Amino acid sequence: MSGRREYRKRQWKRRQSQSEKLTMLLKGSIAVAVVLVLVLTGVKIVSTVQNHKQQKQAEEALLQKQKAAAESPVVEEPTPTPTPVPKEKAVALTFDDGPSRDNDGTILEALQANGAHATFFVLGNRARVDGDIMQMILDAGCEIASHSWDHPQLSKIKWKKAKSQIDRTDRIVSKLLNGYQISLLRPPYGSISKTMRKKVEKPMILWSLDTEDWKSRNAKKVFNRVKKEVKDGDIILMHDIHPETAEAVKKIVPWLSEQGYDMLTVTELMARKGKTMEGGKAYLDAN
Repeated sequence: MSGRREYRKRQWKRRQSQSEKLTMLLKGSIAVAVVLVLVLTGVKIVSTVQNHKQQKQAEEALLQKQKAAAESPVVEEPTPTPTPVPKEKAVALTFDDGPSRDNDGTILEALQANGAHATFFVLGNRARVDGDIMQMILDAGCEIASHSWDHPQLSKIKWKKAKSQIDRTDRIVSKLLNGYQISLLRPPYGSISKTMRKKVEKPMILWSLDTEDWKSRNAKKVFNRVKKEVKDGDIILMHDIHPETAEAVKKIVPWLSEQGYDMLTVTELMARKGKTMEGGKAYLDAN
């Protein structure tokens, strides 16, 4: 009996010992699992923090780039100005006896508003005090030409004096306009002698349409004369010293444009019409 009890006692102790070992083993496994979970969680946390930091850096870099782009000036490509298509008809507007400080501004404004040019035949004794006006004329795409020094009838004076009238005007214009070379001459009154035809080195420009502004001094009459008589290739005579002429030009220029005319300098008109000018020869028009 005592032997059986002893056996049961040993068996119970053995089972208890095995149970304790199993419990310890289970606790150890749980501890390992907990540690593993903590390690993995820590890695994930570190990874998340790093990812968040990298994302924040990327966002800051993007913001800096956008800020720099916003502060940088936007450079727009210039829109090319289309080349005007030449109209079928063309004339040359010409103005004598200037430059005129009182009227040339009005005339140039009308020309520029309509894409028009003109030739200004200046007197040397007026040009010498109005160099800034002549520069305005050139800046507007127009042409400066000679009308002598002080308007004598060149055909009635000796050649030496006539040549001086031409040369003095050339020199003063060149001096005031940084070397600009006058290439055309309009003899006062349109008067040309045989000697001038032989010795004048410039083409001599006359006219085919006289507005008679010098006689009427009336803007409406000047305008109506152009409307009635103008034709393709005309060289139109006016005088910029008269305020009535400047007023007439404000109507003449847009009207000519509406009628299909280009308004050019004499040089431009001759080139448009394929006409070569020669020194000593006189030209009434471009036809």
